[in-house]
Amino acid sequence: MIYNSRRVLELRNMTTLLLIDIQKDFHPGGSLAIPTALDDAERTAAFIKKHGSSIRRIVMTMDSHHKLHIAHPCFWTDTEGNHPNPFTLITMDDVQTGKWIPRSDLKHPVQKPLVDDEVLAQGGKLPANLYKSDGELDIVQYCIEYTRRLEARGRFQLCIWPEHCLIGTDGHNVVSLVMEAVQEWSNKTGGSVEWVDKGQNLLTEMYSALCAEVPLDDKSSFDKGL
Repeated sequence: MIYNSRRVLELRNMTTLLLIDIQKDFHPGGSLAIPTALDDAERTAAFIKKHGSSIRRIVMTMDSHHKLHIAHPCFWTDTEGNHPNPFTLITMDDVQTGKWIPRSDLKHPVQKPLVDDEVLAQGGKLPANLYKSDGELDIVQYCIEYTRRLEARGRFQLCIWPEHCLIGTDGHNVVSLVMEAVQEWSNKTGGSVEWVDKGQNLLTEMYSALCAEVPLDDKSSFDKGL
């Protein structure tokens, strides 16, 4: 993308407010609530209202999950068919030994597979047995490789979270007082919020808005635009 000098100067002098996952499920009453989150939301709303005229750009990220996400209980069962409790840690060894079993009936979106081999290969060599003889993703082998990559980075193990920020549910929405402040900012300044969805790929976690823990496709790769 090419900018002229005037545009570059405008970007350098621009004030951008980046708001991360200010959603109802992370606030009191939500499925993954942070006790003090409402205090933060109140301060954020007050800041926007007070300084709105000085804010050129608002970018808001939205944690956006499907029900059958790899970090949700219903993705996994034990040998007796029980789902893991929230906050269970699942290791590579747990998957290899069959302690926790990923669901075998997981369906890929019709238009696009969940795993782009070229993107996944950027993080390391692909396992030879990642696909079955019919070309379908071997979900067990994938989960072994996924948990291996998580653990190799030394930052995370796979943590099972309560279902949260499910697309289309009330918990996915921005907390009301911040949304009201943002709408007021938009009306007064003529600006529009730039929305950034993250976490929609079923097979990887995306704690950061910039990149998934294990990138699988263009959507979960490093977001250079952001």
